[in-house]
Amino acid sequence: MNKKLPLIFILLLSTSVFAQELLSENFNTFQIGNVGTDITGAISTNSIFTAATNGTAPTTSNNAGNANFQIVANDAIHQNVLQIIGTNGDKGSRQLWYDGFADIWSFRDAGNEIIEIEFDMYTGNTSGTSVNTKGLYIFDATRTKILAGFSFNTKTLVLSGVGYYTSATAPIGNYIFYLGTGSQNITLQADVWVRLGVSFNKTTGQIRWKGPGINGQVPGAGTGSDPDRVSLVSLSGTTTTAPIVTNTAAAVGLFDNFIFRASATDNLLGIDEIAVVANQPLFSFYPNPSQDVITVSSAVNSDITTMTITDINGRVVKQIAPENSGNQIISIADLTNGVYFLTINSSEGTFVEKLIKN
Repeated sequence: MNKKLPLIFILLLSTSVFAQELLSENFNTFQIGNVGTDITGAISTNSIFTAATNGTAPTTSNNAGNANFQIVANDAIHQNVLQIIGTNGDKGSRQLWYDGFADIWSFRDAGNEIIEIEFDMYTGNTSGTSVNTKGLYIFDATRTKILAGFSFNTKTLVLSGVGYYTSATAPIGNYIFYLGTGSQNITLQADVWVRLGVSFNKTTGQIRWKGPGINGQVPGAGTGSDPDRVSLVSLSGTTTTAPIVTNTAAAVGLFDNFIFRASATDNLLGIDEIAVVANQPLFSFYPNPSQDVITVSSAVNSDITTMTITDINGRVVKQIAPENSGNQIISIADLTNGVYFLTINSSEGTFVEKLIKN
């Protein structure tokens, strides 16, 4: 990637009656375990290709294998999700993509020149030592142009835009973009699922990003290029320019609920689908850890529809009927000591947070 550029920030929100769903996947019909049996990208399993490498010698990475790509059980809301384990050293990468996407795109309805992709991503936390990056790239047929995408730093929790771009001061190439106003980063909340959206307009080259606190665009340089492959990627995160950072550990990435669409106008991520607003959680609860009760409060006066507590294996251990309004009081005195996840579904989105009972 080249230097980081400020985002040209334009607040837009529109919907289109012409949106056409090309592909969707929530992994709930997949068996738990490795996604495939080949990590060279040559043989697909369930129409999914996987590729993992430790990088060229010399390298400290040594964990490339089929277990890098797995279907795992998560919480009661997400159920089965896709897990990608990054490289554990200074080089290497992971990539996963769907077979035949170019053919799917070619059979889209006339006039639908915008590819839109929405997906859920779990942010994780900054407690580990890994500096892996993970994200999603939309490639052209040459695989040299990243028409649009996201890059997420698993250590800093900074989310950046990616896209093929040029300007009067920037040579043509793949760039990373700030997603905040001006030259400001967007840092996501730790240990939550967030919904992200990215789109590329073949006719105009326009790139759009949407997500927690993000609603912007840049005029990309990929005009006329067809999207040929959509890949989930994970890179070591090691830097070669100052400040030098050398990766020494693998990070785990979790993804779910993919939707690929072709549309005529912007139909990306309605406000009600954004799981975190303005980089602040929809809800908070206290105390945590707790022995007997927790109090849930809403930052945006969101109407709660359901509240569920699951254990670390995704089993539902408690379902709570929300009160009509105000703070919600939940008793956890009947739970055994341990780690759980509190999931709150509301009119504004979904909130998931770790809960410790002691």
